Parts: sequence; structure tokens; C-alpha cells
Amino acid sequence: LQGCHNDVRRMQQLIRSFGFPPRVGDQRVLMDDGQCTEPTKANIWSSLLWLVEGAEPGDALFLHFSGHGGQVRDLSGDEESGFDQTMIPVDHKVAGSILDDDIL
Repeated sequence: LQGCHNDVRRMQQLIRSFGFPPRVGDQRVLMDDGQCTEPTKANIWSSLLWLVEGAEPGDALFLHFSGHGGQVRDLSGDEESGFDQTMIPVDHKVAGSILDDDIL
């Protein structure tokens, strides 16, 4: 999705403008552009864990997701709408989606 790739590039510019330089090891970009790490379910999970690993009070963490999402029937009963929100990784047909319940 070219629009999603543009969103990522614009978001990188925005966070730089707030004083977060693109230092190696400070940011991870997952994108299906053939240059970045693919946004597979495993890579998204690995990156989410990397983001919060070692986080301490006062740290600023930032996550931007630009891609497909969806809804599935809420099986745990915690959603007022009756639906869970999902992130849909590039390998969703094999690995499945990522539920909001699993992240939060």
C-alpha cells in the first residue's frame, strides 16, 4: 500500500521535528517495501516487545501503525461494541491477525 508507505515516511519526519533523531537502535520501521523488515505477525510482536523492553518512568515511547485493520467478534466480553479491533500483518493468511486484547 503506497499510501501506508508515505504515512510512515511522513511520520518519521514528524517525530524528527519533535527532537527524536533517527539514530540506529532508537527506531524500528517495518514496511513491505522490499527494503525494510517485513511487517509479519512475528516481526510486529518482536518490535512491540523491543519497544517496551527496558522502558522506565519518564521515557517517551511511540508506535505508529499504518496498514490494514479489521474487527472480529469479541469472545471475551470486554468490548462494548461486541467487536475486537485487529491489526492485519502481511502474513495474516498463515499467521492470523493481532487482536487488541493481546496488545493491551
